[in-house]
Amino acid sequence: MKAFGYTKFGGPEVFETIEVNEPEISAGNQVIVETKVVGLNNFERSQRAGMFGGSNFPIIPGRDLVGEIIQVGADVNDFQVGDLVIAQGGPSYADKVVLTTSHIVKKPGNVSNEDAVALVTPGITAYNMLTQFTEVKKGNTVLVNGASGGVGTIIVQVAKALGAHVIGIASSRNEQLLKDLGVDEMGFYDQEDVGAKFANQADVVLNAALNGNNDALIDQVVKPDGQAATVGQGAELPNKPRVNVEHVHPLSAAINHKALTELAQMLANGDVKVNIFKQLPLTLQGVIAGHELLESSHAPGRIVLVR
Repeated sequence: MKAFGYTKFGGPEVFETIEVNEPEISAGNQVIVETKVVGLNNFERSQRAGMFGGSNFPIIPGRDLVGEIIQVGADVNDFQVGDLVIAQGGPSYADKVVLTTSHIVKKPGNVSNEDAVALVTPGITAYNMLTQFTEVKKGNTVLVNGASGGVGTIIVQVAKALGAHVIGIASSRNEQLLKDLGVDEMGFYDQEDVGAKFANQADVVLNAALNGNNDALIDQVVKPDGQAATVGQGAELPNKPRVNVEHVHPLSAAINHKALTELAQMLANGDVKVNIFKQLPLTLQGVIAGHELLESSHAPGRIVLVR
């Protein structure tokens, strides 16, 4: 079976076509999925560069995919051959993947494969930031740092669906995107002091900026007794009394499955929309081109590989 991976760390050029064994079901709750679309994540860029994970080569990366079930295990009752599913599991840079049912949900019929795959990891992260790492309630003021990014755009939309008043922080070049997302107030870090502008206004602060950039903003804008969550892994913040700050970390498969289930329904209902920046072929050249884009400062939106 064909897969795309690497035998050494480095830039996008280290990817190569690798022949691997056909996946086999080894447990009753597993299915085999034929890959249709793969979503790329910044984690995979860092992994390829040797910043995360081990060095048990060859490495076949990827964890976001949409595909068709071609085989089911003996204990699988909720899925059948032919079902199109959204999955967080892998390695997804491959023709086929074996997955447990706890990592897949059925793809709604009115949702494209590309939109569905673009939702997976950023959507799960966003949903969990709103519901697990913090608890956003109707009427809360929620400030989202990195509101134009893959995670941030979904946070904004889900927070609005929960009835929150949303402040979006981004670069001024993304003003129209923030308006399209429906934020209630905007702050542009390249034009103004957003910390001073929104000082002590947020019940909940969610820092979804790449690498948790500007965690210090939390301390400026959160109310006493407020909540915050950040994708950054810096020092414990903030200094205000009685403010709970959570650093985003992996959660259980059951929690992520619930998030993916809810997000798929929200996508089907039109409550959440995703922005795809680039579609590329699921080929070696497409994988390399996709990772070259991950290395660049491209316009907002997800990168997907389509078979």
